[in-house]
Amino acid sequence: MQEKLQQLKTEALLALKSVKDKAGLEELEIKLLGRKGGELTELLKGLKDLGDDAKREVGQLANEVKTSIETALSEKKKEFSTIENELEDFFTSMGFMVLDGPELESEYYNFSALNIPADHPARDMQDTFYIKDHADWVMRTHTSPVQVRAMQKYGAPLRMIVPGKCFRNEATDVRHEHTFYQLEGVVIDKGISFAHMKRVFESVAKNLYGTDTKINIRP
Repeated sequence: MQEKLQQLKTEALLALKSVKDKAGLEELEIKLLGRKGGELTELLKGLKDLGDDAKREVGQLANEVKTSIETALSEKKKEFSTIENELEDFFTSMGFMVLDGPELESEYYNFSALNIPADHPARDMQDTFYIKDHADWVMRTHTSPVQVRAMQKYGAPLRMIVPGKCFRNEATDVRHEHTFYQLEGVVIDKGISFAHMKRVFESVAKNLYGTDTKINIRP
């Protein structure tokens, strides 16, 4: 069992390095430490079959493994929170509002009010989690419904960002996930051009990755 615990620790720490967002981190945490079906939880069920001396030895190692994984998870959470806070602070410094909206959305706000009617191809591209027995309600597929809500509340001119969690009924692979985080920005005003958008992109990239960072924008 000691070998299995060490292997679990090695694989867990390696998997944590490749996690790209909060949703993936939450999923990995449940997979590793979940009370029902968690890999460490399931492994520790074998303790009952060991003698007292072996049980103490393995139990001590298990605690060390759990502590290592929990510490790595905590550091990763701080890393993601720090990036989100940095982006929010940066956009706020440029006069943007930071807005939020419900993750459970009406079909009207998620699609129709964004000019995505029932026969629009985007609905096929954004395979949706609909709510059983409530056909007009969905788990939002993007943060864009907040655009409509913000326009209704604040009108124009408008300068805002929307960080938040989104959901799509995707077959998961290295490039797709059923839950992901998005940050979108909207500027509505007179005299706004693509040059303004390019400048914002450049500023964000330099703020995140350093002043020497260059961006490449293609149509």
